Amino acid sequence: MKYSLEVGARTVADALAAERGGADRVELYSSPLEGALTPSAGLIRGAAEATRQLRLFVMIRPRAGDFLYSEREFETMCHDVDSALELGAHGIMCGILNADGRLDTRRMAQLMARCGDVPVTLHRAFDFSRDPLATLEQAIDLGCRYVLTMGQESEAVFSLELRRNIIAAAGDRIKVVLALGADFDTVGELPDVVRTSGACEYHIVNGYRQRLSDMRWTLDAETESDYLRETMVSVEYLSEAAVREAREVLDLAERGLL
Repeated sequence: MKYSLEVGARTVADALAAERGGADRVELYSSPLEGALTPSAGLIRGAAEATRQLRLFVMIRPRAGDFLYSEREFETMCHDVDSALELGAHGIMCGILNADGRLDTRRMAQLMARCGDVPVTLHRAFDFSRDPLATLEQAIDLGCRYVLTMGQESEAVFSLELRRNIIAAAGDRIKVVLALGADFDTVGELPDVVRTSGACEYHIVNGYRQRLSDMRWTLDAETESDYLRETMVSVEYLSEAAVREAREVLDLAERGLL
């Protein structure tokens, strides 16, 4: 069985680290503290030009908050899909819900029509939907290639029963990508998840590390934003070694050695 690894990337350097670490694709996004938003045109183009074999799936999410979008926000999403594809995206990640928590199949279909044959992932709007198994069927009917889920759990400990039900219902009709939370222990926990989940697609977000800023001068003054002051001293980056750890676990699984 082939196991695929997807990781989040926020910069061109992150995309390169993902490629070197053995990831099959990245979720390219911005604003992690807002839950992942649409990346800039420059980031999409830069990542597409810098990487060679890595597949770039671009997040289409115009703002933080819920997945219920106004007509103007939907228009923005349509423009962003067009731009991402023109700039070199290999896939699109998106999700729209109705006010009742059901998938907005009408507008999802419009986005997917713009994508043509480019694969689409129904992102974590799936986890916030009213009925995940019904939403799964709708995603399949729409032609989504992937669905990203944590099993409707906020952290790395999934609802085991729900996860199994989703994967069993999906069968070979759609690929279920299991998202592993920021606190997930790749080396310690991933082997057990791979052995028991039945999934062959994994998404890690725990590969980020911090390094000290190379700035030799910083503003030594009070500011209105504690966040800005605190973040001036360090930079987050995707660790190539962390990606490789996950890849090595999946490689062992492919060889039947877990």
